[in-house]
Amino acid sequence: MTTADGDLAVAASRLVVARDGDECVLGRPDLGIFVQVPEPGAVFVEALQAGVSVTGATERASEVAGEPVDGEDFLATLAEVGLLDASPAADAGSAGARRTREIRWIAGISPRVAARLFGRAAWSVYGTAAVVAVALLVARPELRPTYESFWFLGDPMASVLALIPATIVLSCLHEAWHWLAGRAIGLPAVFRVSYRGIFLVFETDLSQIVTVPRRRRYGPFFAGLAFDATMLAVFLLLRLADHRSWLSLPPLMDRFLGALVLRQVFAIVWQLAAVFLRNDMYAVLTTALRCTNMYRVNALTIKDRLARLTPDEARELAEASDRDRAVAPWFAAIYLAGIVAMFWMFLVAGLPNMIVMVGWLANSLGAHAAGSPAFWEAVAVAGYLVATLALPAVLALRERRLRQRGALS
Repeated sequence: MTTADGDLAVAASRLVVARDGDECVLGRPDLGIFVQVPEPGAVFVEALQAGVSVTGATERASEVAGEPVDGEDFLATLAEVGLLDASPAADAGSAGARRTREIRWIAGISPRVAARLFGRAAWSVYGTAAVVAVALLVARPELRPTYESFWFLGDPMASVLALIPATIVLSCLHEAWHWLAGRAIGLPAVFRVSYRGIFLVFETDLSQIVTVPRRRRYGPFFAGLAFDATMLAVFLLLRLADHRSWLSLPPLMDRFLGALVLRQVFAIVWQLAAVFLRNDMYAVLTTALRCTNMYRVNALTIKDRLARLTPDEARELAEASDRDRAVAPWFAAIYLAGIVAMFWMFLVAGLPNMIVMVGWLANSLGAHAAGSPAFWEAVAVAGYLVATLALPAVLALRERRLRQRGALS
């Protein structure tokens, strides 16, 4: 591959070079593309950014590698993965421009302000809240939620409709904490509605976090869990205070708090167990174990043991990093344990709720006249259930189209 030095210097100037120990990452934040490269590759790009020719950059990279390297081949690889593509700023309608469009009310929060929520004092509060929540759930059986806690209004349909706004607010704040933690270390983020398996989720894209040292990545990854644990402790303490007559809450408020406790417990179990769906804890494990693509290598390893890999898959597994291949065998155990835990949550909470709701819906739609308040209440809940089941499939198709057009990384 041969590129005019002037054009190549412009393309190289768009790249970010990040180091963490012996690991190097090249990235295009404007395009959301990041790749791990050996040290000579980082030196090669830094030389280009300093105005050195391809020949000179190749010589510097060869000195670091201790053997001749092929600069032209490395440039071809960078071009293949999209790192040398034109800047999206030149095309207002491009995918990169859409991804980097500023949202004023979010960008208005400075890293200094966000950092106040993630200093030592703040993390001490989050940690204390988690300990308090666990202690209360263990020591106070009457505070433990059951699937019946969802039906705090007596009318299951009304309970579902009343919980929807609270669930949306808590989910958004969970993601906001991820975003704020990223902002605290100077990282931008993208907030969107997506899916995990058959579940509809809110999602914060912190892909640029690979450009910061690993030890600084844990705050943004744990931020959502910290928020959920804190809110769980608050809900439990309010119920405890009411039960001990330290304050007086209306019975309805106590039952509503019970429903929120159940929701928070489910959310925390999801984050701890659903590593097989690449959630927050998957990101923590990947960072702690210094892996690059643990999920894919794990999938290939399991398939290799249960079936036969295609030639391309076998080549991909063989070319995976040594660390990923070393971790894959025992990560499979964590993967399976997560599936078991999520299945248990489904059995003790999801399935009973579903059975009650379906039965109640059938009764309400059949027993009440069309147009009556009870009938429309049932229609609203049915619409909600259909949306939660159908939207993940719709989003999956939409994201697939966006990735094909290069509008989503």
